Amino acid sequence: MNQPQASKNIQSQIEEMQKSLSKALLQLARTSDGQTSLVIRDLTQLSLAFTALKDTAARHLRAQERQLGALVGVGSVINSSLGLERVLSEVMDRLVALMNAERGFLMLREADGNLRVQVARGMNQEDVTEDKFNVSNTVIKQVVVTGEAILTTNAQDDPRFGQQFSVATYHLLSILCAPLKIKDDLIGVIYVDNRIHSGMFQQSDFELISAFSNQAAVAINNARLFDDLQESNRELQIAYQATLEGWVRALDLRDKETEGHTKRVTALTQRLARSMGLSEEALIHITRGALLHDIGKMAIPDGILLKPGQLSEDERKLIEKHPVYAYEMLSPIKFLLPALDIPYAHHEKWNGSGYPRGLKGEDIPLAARIFSVVDVWDALVSDRPYRKGLDPAEIRKRIEQDAGSHFDPQVVEAFLKLDNLTPES
Repeated sequence: MNQPQASKNIQSQIEEMQKSLSKALLQLARTSDGQTSLVIRDLTQLSLAFTALKDTAARHLRAQERQLGALVGVGSVINSSLGLERVLSEVMDRLVALMNAERGFLMLREADGNLRVQVARGMNQEDVTEDKFNVSNTVIKQVVVTGEAILTTNAQDDPRFGQQFSVATYHLLSILCAPLKIKDDLIGVIYVDNRIHSGMFQQSDFELISAFSNQAAVAINNARLFDDLQESNRELQIAYQATLEGWVRALDLRDKETEGHTKRVTALTQRLARSMGLSEEALIHITRGALLHDIGKMAIPDGILLKPGQLSEDERKLIEKHPVYAYEMLSPIKFLLPALDIPYAHHEKWNGSGYPRGLKGEDIPLAARIFSVVDVWDALVSDRPYRKGLDPAEIRKRIEQDAGSHFDPQVVEAFLKLDNLTPES
């Protein structure tokens, strides 16, 4: 049975005893002999004692519930995916409220080994600047050296701290300071104090802050790991993006005829996808897919890819394999799997006449349906060595006419609503 439930049971038992006592008093009150009067007086005093005991039990229960709530709250912080800044703020607010302290602060050990204040709070959850937060360095040093919590119930007279300037000037009465440890490694300290008018911390508070500090240390350590993981992910994403862009530059350098095409179609595909309400998460994969849409051409020999004249039937069939080559190149890379729709399917057509798989209608991934419109637009509107770019109005008509055969009609409708479609946009 947990502590709060045990206290509730005690309260219930006291109430039952009071009820029984009240019944006895009513029965005795009906008699009038002198001896009975003495018994009634004693029982009345006993009833008052029971009332006082019940009030004490109620206060104890409220304190336990408050303490349990704070500990459970820290437990929820441990299990949440919060960054370090938010966790420190949560821990500090809960600590000040739990200990009913006037002030509190939390220090963490940094890479250079020094302890630095990360967050400081007053009892109304207002931030307290470090220069206004004078504390006893002796208390902190002793906690760091011993690795044990410290409680002083009268700092003014405590021989360990009574001569400290901060204790005297701030009129500190009670101080609690506890280490934050992961296993045996001290990562910081938490500290709370009260002045004379605010009352003293008790031994139960000492035990409570020790339990609190254990949970708080785990929450803080988890938050640090979470932040480190987030930073590692950011660095990895940057490295991935740089690698993708490097591949695209290599392809552009190889095929000067379409140089700049990838950059343009990626930007326009982003615009079109966003206008159609796709999520930011989906846009990440669409962007990667657009960048890599022609990566399969890396497997096509120069003699065919860069051939100035007409391609033979066999050469054309080889060119049409570049989406398959893209799939074979990219599918082993796990983080690129969601981006494969465009490189693998951007030459499929709405009526099923496309390649390499002959997909039809909505069997074609939406990202590929979006990209195919943009890809054709850019190919026709851009200048080539063998022709000038076509008039945008003429291309619009062509794309509109191909809705339902080459293109998804809904994608075409959204595309034609976009402004500034020229390559310079």
